[in-house]
Amino acid sequence: MLGRISSPIDEIRPHYAVVVIGSGYGGSIAAARLASAGQDLCLLERGREIRSGEYASSASAFLDDVQVDSPDFKHGSRSALYDFHVNRDINVFKGCGLGGTSLVNANVSLRPDPRVFADACWPSALRSDVAGLDLGFERARHMLQPLEYPESAAKL
Repeated sequence: MLGRISSPIDEIRPHYAVVVIGSGYGGSIAAARLASAGQDLCLLERGREIRSGEYASSASAFLDDVQVDSPDFKHGSRSALYDFHVNRDINVFKGCGLGGTSLVNANVSLRPDPRVFADACWPSALRSDVAGLDLGFERARHMLQPLEYPESAAKL
């Protein structure tokens, strides 16, 4: 198994040329590109590093790794992996840890159904720029290079 990639907080220096907040899809790509360009950077993330084999393997362990934030109550540790925000107008589920939501979505990379962006809740500039959305999704697909889950593995 590979070693940890995170560093203890006491190793953070007082100054960096660049600080990237968040290690999910956007933050990790920005950090990788900046590091490749030779920038002195620090990548900060809320939560802990979770490696393969360290995910909850029982219902009680799972519940210990859940946080819920709603207008009426808060439950769990602020660094618990499964982070639910429940509100009147929108609910959000995200991951909390080194890797962000990629920790909890099983690396699924599906293009949203076109009806998602047709909804009036999106800014009209986004809804009307179908070519821009197409280009953005194509760039993401090219960069991430997703593969279909093999049928042979699904039968295991």
